Amino acid sequence: MSIADVIQKRRTIRQFNERKLTTDTILQILYVAVWAPNHGLREPWRFICAAELEAKELLADRIVRALEEMNRYKWLPGKIKDMYKKKMIQIPAILFVIVKEERGKLKREEDFAAACALIQNLQLCAWEREIGMVWSIDETLCANQIFCDKIGMRKEERIAGMLYMGYYDHIPKAKKRTPAERKMTWL
Repeated sequence: MSIADVIQKRRTIRQFNERKLTTDTILQILYVAVWAPNHGLREPWRFICAAELEAKELLADRIVRALEEMNRYKWLPGKIKDMYKKKMIQIPAILFVIVKEERGKLKREEDFAAACALIQNLQLCAWEREIGMVWSIDETLCANQIFCDKIGMRKEERIAGMLYMGYYDHIPKAKKRTPAERKMTWL
């Protein structure tokens, strides 16, 4: 399969089957993904992953506790919290791509862009192995300092992506893309 095929056929996958996604496989695709371009070879990323059952249970508990700290989620019924936890635990792996927040605006933007390039590399490499994912930057969690502290983020870091990863049985149909020439301005 050509790189163009991988790019055009990749889809966001929201439904995963029960096949286990091993830590070795996650590391193998990350090994390729870290070849993303990054200014000054700063490699501004690091990763936090929950792939084993105990880790996913702990992560699900931390997510629900962090949400409970927010006024709009404070009074969620127990059944909804349990349903949310169960859904999180069923995801084969949850990977956080963490990026260092430099003080200078330009470096901060360069590093975030580099982390996004890494995530795209990760998605394409995973797709080639028939692993799908959802790339999320859920503000409810990613901007929640309580949650970020609970998963071990440092004060000078932010989440570039919360990736739900796993094997799939069904590929969603492609959605139409706007042709590049309709977005082009030639000088």
